[in-house]
Amino acid sequence: FSHVFDNEFLPKVLGNDFHSFDWNHEQMSSRLLDQIIDHEYIDEDCVSREDCRAIEDLIRSSCSGYQVQNFKENHFLREIVANGRNSIDVDKFDYLARDCYYCGVQASCDFKRIMPFARVIDDTICFKSSEVWNIYEIFHTRASLYRRIYTHKVAKAIEYMIVDAMVEANNAFGIVEKCRSPKTFIELDDTILKRIEFANPGDDDVRLRKAKSIVERIRRRDIYKYVNEYCVRPEQLPRWKSVNAEDVVACQLKNKAHGVELRPEDIAIHNLKIDWAMKDKNPVDNVYFFDARENNEKIQIPKQKVSTLLPEVFQERKVRLFVKDPNKSDAAAVAFEEYQRRNFGKVEQVSLTPPRLSSKVRNFVDNASGRTARKNLERSLGRSQNSSNQARKRSKKGDIRLMSPVME
Repeated sequence: FSHVFDNEFLPKVLGNDFHSFDWNHEQMSSRLLDQIIDHEYIDEDCVSREDCRAIEDLIRSSCSGYQVQNFKENHFLREIVANGRNSIDVDKFDYLARDCYYCGVQASCDFKRIMPFARVIDDTICFKSSEVWNIYEIFHTRASLYRRIYTHKVAKAIEYMIVDAMVEANNAFGIVEKCRSPKTFIELDDTILKRIEFANPGDDDVRLRKAKSIVERIRRRDIYKYVNEYCVRPEQLPRWKSVNAEDVVACQLKNKAHGVELRPEDIAIHNLKIDWAMKDKNPVDNVYFFDARENNEKIQIPKQKVSTLLPEVFQERKVRLFVKDPNKSDAAAVAFEEYQRRNFGKVEQVSLTPPRLSSKVRNFVDNASGRTARKNLERSLGRSQNSSNQARKRSKKGDIRLMSPVME
Protein backbone atom coordinates (compact mmCIF):
# COMPACT_ATOMS: atom_id res chain seq x y z
CA PHE A 1 0.00 0.00 0.00
CA SER A 2 2.87 2.40 -0.75
CA HIS A 3 0.84 5.46 -1.79
CA VAL A 4 -1.96 4.77 0.68
CA PHE A 5 0.67 4.31 3.38
CA ASP A 6 2.47 7.55 2.47
CA ASN A 7 -0.49 9.79 1.70
CA GLU A 8 -3.27 8.49 3.95
CA PHE A 9 -2.07 6.32 6.84
CA LEU A 10 1.01 8.19 8.05
CA PRO A 11 -0.61 11.68 7.99
CA LYS A 12 -3.62 10.37 9.91
CA VAL A 13 -1.78 8.36 12.55
CA LEU A 14 0.99 10.93 13.11
CA GLY A 15 -1.12 14.09 12.91
CA ASN A 16 1.01 17.21 13.41
CA ASP A 17 4.17 15.08 13.73
CA PHE A 18 3.88 13.88 10.14
CA HIS A 19 5.89 16.75 8.62
CA SER A 20 8.86 16.02 10.89
CA PHE A 21 8.68 12.28 10.17
CA ASP A 22 11.43 11.70 7.58
CA TRP A 23 10.00 8.91 5.47
CA ASN A 24 8.95 8.13 1.88
CA HIS A 25 8.83 4.92 -0.07
CA GLU A 26 11.60 5.98 -2.47
CA GLN A 27 13.97 6.40 0.47
CA MET A 28 12.89 3.08 1.94
CA SER A 29 13.50 1.38 -1.44
CA SER A 30 17.16 2.41 -1.37
CA ARG A 31 17.48 1.34 2.28
CA LEU A 32 16.00 -2.05 1.41
CA LEU A 33 18.65 -2.46 -1.27
CA ASP A 34 21.34 -1.80 1.34
CA GLN A 35 19.66 -4.34 3.59
CA ILE A 36 19.84 -6.97 0.85
CA ILE A 37 23.55 -6.29 0.31
CA ASP A 38 24.28 -6.33 4.05
CA HIS A 39 22.74 -9.78 4.42
CA GLU A 40 24.84 -11.01 1.47
CA TYR A 41 21.85 -12.02 -0.59
CA ILE A 42 23.70 -10.38 -3.46
CA ASP A 43 27.44 -10.72 -3.82
CA GLU A 44 29.15 -7.36 -3.43
CA ASP A 45 31.41 -8.30 -6.33
CA CYS A 46 28.31 -8.14 -8.53
CA VAL A 47 26.72 -5.04 -6.98
CA SER A 48 29.21 -2.80 -5.23
CA ARG A 49 28.52 0.01 -2.77
CA GLU A 50 29.15 2.48 -5.55
CA ASP A 51 26.52 0.73 -7.64
CA CYS A 52 24.08 0.98 -4.72
CA ARG A 53 24.66 4.73 -4.47
CA ALA A 54 24.12 5.08 -8.21
CA ILE A 55 20.87 3.06 -7.99
CA GLU A 56 19.72 5.23 -5.10
CA ASP A 57 20.37 8.33 -7.19
CA LEU A 58 18.25 6.89 -10.00
CA ILE A 59 15.39 6.04 -7.62
CA ARG A 60 15.40 9.32 -5.68
CA SER A 61 16.52 11.81 -8.32
CA SER A 62 13.03 13.35 -8.58
CA CYS A 63 12.51 13.63 -4.80
CA SER A 64 12.55 17.21 -3.52
CA GLY A 65 15.60 18.07 -1.46
CA TYR A 66 17.63 15.05 -2.54
CA GLN A 67 21.15 15.74 -3.83
CA VAL A 68 22.28 13.40 -6.60
CA GLN A 69 25.91 12.36 -6.13
CA ASN A 70 26.49 10.50 -9.38
CA PHE A 71 25.94 11.18 -13.09
CA LYS A 72 27.63 14.57 -13.05
CA GLU A 73 28.67 14.20 -16.68
CA ASN A 74 25.83 12.14 -18.16
CA HIS A 75 23.05 14.10 -16.52
CA PHE A 76 20.39 12.53 -18.74
CA LEU A 77 20.84 9.14 -17.01
CA ARG A 78 19.11 10.39 -13.87
CA GLU A 79 15.96 11.05 -15.94
CA ILE A 80 15.50 7.43 -17.06
CA VAL A 81 13.91 5.94 -13.90
CA ALA A 82 12.44 8.99 -12.13
CA ASN A 83 12.31 12.09 -14.29
CA GLY A 84 11.72 15.20 -12.23
CA ARG A 85 11.97 17.52 -15.23
CA ASN A 86 8.97 16.34 -17.26
CA SER A 87 7.93 13.02 -15.64
CA ILE A 88 8.54 10.88 -18.75
CA ASP A 89 10.38 7.83 -17.41
CA VAL A 90 10.37 4.05 -17.56
CA ASP A 91 8.62 3.84 -14.18
CA LYS A 92 5.60 5.51 -15.76
CA PHE A 93 5.81 3.30 -18.86
CA ASP A 94 5.85 0.23 -16.62
CA TYR A 95 2.87 0.93 -14.37
CA LEU A 96 0.70 2.48 -17.09
CA ALA A 97 1.15 -0.49 -19.43
CA ARG A 98 0.76 -3.03 -16.61
CA ASP A 99 -2.32 -1.45 -15.04
CA CYS A 100 -4.04 -0.95 -18.40
CA TYR A 101 -3.50 -4.61 -19.21
CA TYR A 102 -4.68 -6.04 -15.90
CA CYS A 103 -7.63 -3.64 -15.54
CA GLY A 104 -8.82 -4.20 -19.11
CA VAL A 105 -8.41 -0.52 -20.03
CA GLN A 106 -7.18 0.47 -23.46
CA ALA A 107 -4.22 2.86 -23.33
CA SER A 108 -4.45 5.77 -25.76
CA CYS A 109 -0.67 6.00 -26.15
CA ASP A 110 1.82 3.66 -27.81
CA PHE A 111 4.72 3.01 -25.44
CA LYS A 112 6.62 0.96 -28.03
CA ARG A 113 7.06 3.97 -30.29
CA ILE A 114 8.50 6.34 -27.71
CA MET A 115 11.90 4.85 -26.88
CA PRO A 116 12.96 4.01 -30.48
CA PHE A 117 12.32 7.67 -31.38
CA ALA A 118 14.42 9.08 -28.52
CA ARG A 119 17.81 10.72 -28.84
CA VAL A 120 20.22 12.42 -26.45
CA ILE A 121 21.03 15.98 -27.49
CA ASP A 122 23.04 18.33 -25.26
CA ASP A 123 22.81 15.86 -22.37
CA THR A 124 19.00 15.86 -22.63
CA ILE A 125 16.64 13.10 -23.72
CA CYS A 126 14.70 14.35 -26.74
CA PHE A 127 11.95 12.79 -28.82
CA LYS A 128 11.09 12.92 -32.48
CA SER A 129 8.71 15.78 -33.22
CA SER A 130 6.21 13.47 -34.93
CA GLU A 131 5.69 11.76 -31.54
CA VAL A 132 4.46 14.89 -29.77
CA TRP A 133 0.83 13.72 -29.76
CA ASN A 134 1.91 10.34 -28.43
CA ILE A 135 3.73 12.14 -25.61
CA TYR A 136 0.54 14.03 -24.73
CA GLU A 137 -1.37 10.75 -24.73
CA ILE A 138 0.95 9.36 -22.04
CA PHE A 139 -0.28 11.97 -19.59
CA HIS A 140 -3.86 11.66 -20.81
CA THR A 141 -3.72 7.90 -20.15
CA ARG A 142 -2.30 8.53 -16.69
CA ALA A 143 -5.08 11.00 -15.82
CA SER A 144 -7.68 8.57 -17.18
CA LEU A 145 -6.37 5.73 -15.00
CA TYR A 146 -6.42 7.96 -11.95
CA ARG A 147 -10.01 8.94 -12.67
CA ARG A 148 -11.31 5.48 -13.60
CA ILE A 149 -9.19 3.09 -11.55
CA TYR A 150 -6.89 4.53 -8.88
CA THR A 151 -9.45 6.93 -7.40
CA HIS A 152 -12.59 4.92 -8.14
CA LYS A 153 -15.09 5.55 -5.36
CA VAL A 154 -15.20 1.88 -4.31
CA ALA A 155 -11.41 1.65 -4.28
CA LYS A 156 -11.16 4.80 -2.17
CA ALA A 157 -13.84 3.57 0.24
CA ILE A 158 -11.86 0.38 0.86
CA GLU A 159 -8.62 2.37 1.14
CA TYR A 160 -10.15 4.50 3.89
CA MET A 161 -11.25 1.35 5.69
CA ILE A 162 -7.74 -0.11 5.45
CA VAL A 163 -6.30 3.12 6.83
CA ASP A 164 -8.78 3.21 9.72
CA ALA A 165 -8.05 -0.44 10.56
CA MET A 166 -4.29 0.16 10.54
CA VAL A 167 -4.62 3.31 12.65
CA GLU A 168 -6.63 1.40 15.28
CA ALA A 169 -4.17 -1.52 15.19
CA ASN A 170 -1.04 0.65 15.27
CA ASN A 171 -0.44 0.30 19.01
CA ALA A 172 -0.90 -3.47 18.92
CA PHE A 173 1.34 -4.11 15.90
CA GLY A 174 3.74 -1.15 16.11
CA ILE A 175 3.20 -0.25 12.47
CA VAL A 176 4.76 3.21 12.59
CA GLU A 177 7.78 1.99 14.56
CA LYS A 178 8.44 -0.68 11.95
CA CYS A 179 8.86 2.06 9.34
CA ARG A 180 12.07 3.22 10.95
CA SER A 181 14.16 0.23 9.91
CA PRO A 182 14.16 -1.86 6.71
CA LYS A 183 14.62 -4.98 8.86
CA THR A 184 11.17 -4.51 10.39
CA PHE A 185 9.55 -2.70 7.48
CA ILE A 186 9.54 -5.90 5.40
CA GLU A 187 6.97 -7.28 7.87
CA LEU A 188 4.42 -4.73 6.64
CA ASP A 189 3.22 -6.57 3.58
CA ASP A 190 -0.37 -7.39 2.57
CA THR A 191 -0.62 -9.95 5.38
CA ILE A 192 -1.04 -7.13 7.91
CA LEU A 193 -4.78 -7.23 7.22
CA LYS A 194 -4.89 -10.98 7.87
CA ARG A 195 -2.98 -10.51 11.12
CA ILE A 196 -5.44 -7.86 12.22
CA GLU A 197 -8.40 -10.01 11.21
CA PHE A 198 -7.23 -13.08 13.15
CA ALA A 199 -5.83 -11.25 16.17
CA ASN A 200 -7.15 -12.11 19.64
CA PRO A 201 -7.56 -8.80 21.43
CA GLY A 202 -8.14 -8.66 25.14
CA ASP A 203 -11.33 -7.38 26.66
CA ASP A 204 -9.72 -4.02 27.34
CA ASP A 205 -8.18 -3.65 23.84
CA VAL A 206 -11.02 -1.65 22.33
CA ARG A 207 -8.97 -0.27 19.44
CA LEU A 208 -7.81 -3.66 18.16
CA ARG A 209 -11.37 -5.01 18.34
CA LYS A 210 -12.47 -2.01 16.27
CA ALA A 211 -9.71 -2.73 13.74
CA LYS A 212 -10.88 -6.34 13.46
CA SER A 213 -14.47 -5.26 12.87
CA ILE A 214 -13.37 -2.90 10.07
CA VAL A 215 -11.45 -5.67 8.29
CA GLU A 216 -14.42 -7.99 8.70
CA ARG A 217 -16.63 -5.34 7.09
CA ILE A 218 -14.29 -5.31 4.10
CA ARG A 219 -14.59 -9.10 3.81
CA ARG A 220 -18.39 -8.79 3.84
CA ARG A 221 -18.18 -5.86 1.39
CA ASP A 222 -19.97 -3.71 3.94
CA ILE A 223 -17.84 -0.77 2.83
CA TYR A 224 -18.06 2.93 3.55
CA LYS A 225 -20.83 4.56 1.56
CA TYR A 226 -20.07 7.12 -1.11
CA VAL A 227 -22.42 10.08 -0.67
CA ASN A 228 -21.61 12.70 -3.32
CA GLU A 229 -18.92 14.96 -4.78
CA TYR A 230 -18.44 18.32 -6.43
CA CYS A 231 -15.82 19.68 -8.79
CA VAL A 232 -13.76 22.75 -7.89
CA ARG A 233 -14.06 25.55 -10.43
CA PRO A 234 -10.87 26.38 -12.39
CA GLU A 235 -10.73 29.95 -11.08
CA GLN A 236 -10.74 28.62 -7.50
CA LEU A 237 -7.82 26.21 -7.98
CA PRO A 238 -4.93 28.63 -7.22
CA ARG A 239 -6.27 29.52 -3.76
CA TRP A 240 -7.98 26.23 -2.96
CA LYS A 241 -7.65 24.75 0.53
CA SER A 242 -8.46 21.15 1.33
CA VAL A 243 -11.79 20.43 2.99
CA ASN A 244 -11.78 18.45 6.23
CA ALA A 245 -14.46 16.54 8.10
CA GLU A 246 -14.93 19.32 10.66
CA ASP A 247 -15.86 21.78 7.88
CA VAL A 248 -18.73 19.58 6.68
CA VAL A 249 -19.95 18.55 10.14
CA ALA A 250 -20.17 22.22 11.14
CA CYS A 251 -22.80 22.69 8.41
CA GLN A 252 -25.22 19.98 9.51
CA LEU A 253 -28.83 21.05 9.85
CA LYS A 254 -30.37 19.53 12.95
CA ASN A 255 -33.93 20.08 11.72
CA LYS A 256 -33.26 17.95 8.62
CA ALA A 257 -31.10 15.26 10.21
CA HIS A 258 -34.04 13.31 11.71
CA GLY A 259 -32.33 13.11 15.09
CA VAL A 260 -29.00 11.89 13.69
CA GLU A 261 -25.95 13.70 15.05
CA LEU A 262 -23.02 13.80 12.67
CA ARG A 263 -19.49 13.75 14.07
CA PRO A 264 -16.16 14.24 12.24
CA GLU A 265 -15.18 10.61 12.81
CA ASP A 266 -18.38 9.49 11.07
CA ILE A 267 -17.28 10.70 7.63
CA ALA A 268 -14.24 10.68 5.36
CA ILE A 269 -13.40 13.52 3.00
CA HIS A 270 -11.48 12.75 -0.17
CA ASN A 271 -9.75 15.83 -1.58
CA LEU A 272 -9.23 14.37 -5.03
CA LYS A 273 -6.50 15.79 -7.24
CA ILE A 274 -5.86 14.58 -10.79
CA ASP A 275 -3.22 16.25 -12.90
CA TRP A 276 -0.75 15.52 -15.68
CA ALA A 277 2.06 14.63 -13.24
CA MET A 278 3.32 18.24 -12.89
CA LYS A 279 0.65 19.76 -10.64
CA ASP A 280 -1.07 22.56 -12.62
CA LYS A 281 1.62 22.73 -15.31
CA ASN A 282 1.72 21.25 -18.79
CA PRO A 283 4.53 18.64 -18.59
CA VAL A 284 5.14 18.75 -22.35
CA ASP A 285 6.35 22.33 -21.94
CA ASN A 286 9.48 20.74 -20.40
CA VAL A 287 9.94 18.14 -23.16
CA TYR A 288 12.47 18.64 -25.93
CA PHE A 289 12.08 17.32 -29.47
CA PHE A 290 14.09 17.04 -32.66
CA ASP A 291 12.72 17.23 -36.16
CA ALA A 292 12.85 14.48 -38.76
CA ARG A 293 15.99 15.84 -40.40
CA GLU A 294 19.36 14.64 -39.21
CA ASN A 295 20.49 17.47 -36.95
CA ASN A 296 21.47 17.93 -33.33
CA GLU A 297 19.23 20.83 -32.42
CA LYS A 298 16.70 20.33 -29.64
CA ILE A 299 13.44 22.25 -29.90
CA GLN A 300 10.24 22.75 -27.94
CA ILE A 301 6.78 22.53 -29.47
CA PRO A 302 4.12 24.92 -28.10
CA LYS A 303 0.76 23.43 -27.26
CA GLN A 304 -0.99 25.68 -29.78
CA LYS A 305 0.94 24.06 -32.63
CA VAL A 306 -0.14 20.57 -31.63
CA SER A 307 -3.92 20.86 -31.28
CA THR A 308 -6.59 23.31 -30.23
CA LEU A 309 -8.36 20.45 -28.42
CA LEU A 310 -5.72 20.14 -25.72
CA PRO A 311 -6.82 21.31 -22.24
CA GLU A 312 -6.26 24.81 -20.93
CA VAL A 313 -6.21 23.56 -17.32
CA PHE A 314 -3.99 20.61 -16.42
CA GLN A 315 -5.30 19.95 -12.93
CA GLU A 316 -8.65 18.81 -11.60
CA ARG A 317 -9.82 18.90 -8.00
CA LYS A 318 -12.92 17.32 -6.53
CA VAL A 319 -14.24 16.97 -3.01
CA ARG A 320 -15.86 13.65 -2.20
CA LEU A 321 -17.80 12.60 0.86
CA PHE A 322 -17.93 9.09 2.30
CA VAL A 323 -19.89 8.06 5.36
CA LYS A 324 -18.81 5.17 7.58
CA ASP A 325 -22.27 4.33 8.94
CA PRO A 326 -24.93 4.02 6.21
CA ASN A 327 -27.58 5.11 8.72
CA LYS A 328 -26.00 8.57 8.72
CA SER A 329 -25.80 9.00 4.95
CA ASP A 330 -28.88 11.26 4.77
CA ALA A 331 -27.56 13.58 7.49
CA ALA A 332 -24.15 13.64 5.79
CA ALA A 333 -25.71 14.48 2.42
CA VAL A 334 -27.67 17.39 3.92
CA ALA A 335 -24.56 18.76 5.65
CA PHE A 336 -22.50 18.40 2.46
CA GLU A 337 -25.05 20.35 0.42
CA GLU A 338 -25.26 23.03 3.10
CA TYR A 339 -21.47 23.33 3.09
CA GLN A 340 -21.59 24.04 -0.63
CA ARG A 341 -24.33 26.66 -0.22
CA ARG A 342 -22.41 28.51 2.48
CA ASN A 343 -19.14 28.52 0.51
CA PHE A 344 -20.31 28.88 -3.10
CA GLY A 345 -23.82 30.29 -2.82
CA LYS A 346 -25.34 27.18 -4.39
CA VAL A 347 -25.01 23.41 -4.55
CA GLU A 348 -22.10 22.57 -6.88
CA GLN A 349 -22.58 18.82 -7.08
CA VAL A 350 -24.01 17.49 -10.33
CA SER A 351 -26.91 15.52 -8.86
CA LEU A 352 -28.73 15.36 -5.56
CA THR A 353 -28.00 12.46 -3.25
CA PRO A 354 -30.89 9.96 -3.27
CA PRO A 355 -32.30 9.47 0.22
CA ARG A 356 -31.50 6.26 1.99
CA LEU A 357 -34.48 3.93 2.43
CA SER A 358 -35.57 3.25 5.98
CA SER A 359 -35.68 -0.36 7.16
CA LYS A 360 -39.49 -0.42 6.97
CA VAL A 361 -39.54 0.96 3.44
CA ARG A 362 -36.75 -1.43 2.37
CA ASN A 363 -38.63 -4.44 3.77
CA PHE A 364 -41.80 -3.30 2.01
CA VAL A 365 -39.93 -2.94 -1.30
CA ASP A 366 -38.26 -6.32 -0.87
CA ASN A 367 -41.57 -8.01 -0.05
CA ALA A 368 -43.32 -6.26 -2.93
CA SER A 369 -40.54 -7.29 -5.28
CA GLY A 370 -40.82 -10.86 -4.05
CA ARG A 371 -44.59 -10.92 -4.57
CA THR A 372 -44.20 -9.48 -8.07
CA ALA A 373 -41.53 -12.04 -8.95
CA ARG A 374 -43.73 -14.91 -7.72
CA LYS A 375 -46.69 -13.65 -9.73
CA ASN A 376 -44.57 -13.36 -12.86
CA LEU A 377 -43.23 -16.87 -12.35
CA GLU A 378 -46.68 -18.34 -11.79
CA ARG A 379 -47.98 -16.50 -14.85
CA SER A 380 -45.09 -17.83 -16.95
CA LEU A 381 -45.59 -21.39 -15.70
CA GLY A 382 -49.31 -21.11 -16.41
CA ARG A 383 -48.62 -20.09 -20.01
CA SER A 384 -46.19 -22.98 -20.43
CA GLN A 385 -48.73 -25.47 -19.05
CA ASN A 386 -51.45 -24.16 -21.40
CA SER A 387 -49.09 -24.43 -24.36
CA SER A 388 -48.28 -28.05 -23.48
CA ASN A 389 -52.00 -28.92 -23.25
CA GLN A 390 -52.64 -27.34 -26.63
CA ALA A 391 -49.75 -29.30 -28.14
CA ARG A 392 -51.17 -32.58 -26.85
CA LYS A 393 -54.59 -31.73 -28.34
CA ARG A 394 -53.05 -31.02 -31.74
CA SER A 395 -51.11 -34.28 -31.67
CA LYS A 396 -54.36 -36.22 -31.08
CA LYS A 397 -55.83 -34.54 -34.16
CA GLY A 398 -52.95 -35.75 -36.31
CA ASP A 399 -50.73 -32.67 -36.13
CA ILE A 400 -47.24 -33.92 -37.10
CA ARG A 401 -45.40 -31.11 -35.19
CA LEU A 402 -43.88 -32.77 -32.14
CA MET A 403 -41.69 -29.88 -30.96
CA SER A 404 -42.99 -28.01 -27.95
CA PRO A 405 -44.25 -24.47 -28.66
CA VAL A 406 -41.97 -23.28 -25.86
CA MET A 407 -38.95 -24.79 -27.63
CA GLU A 408 -40.02 -23.22 -30.92
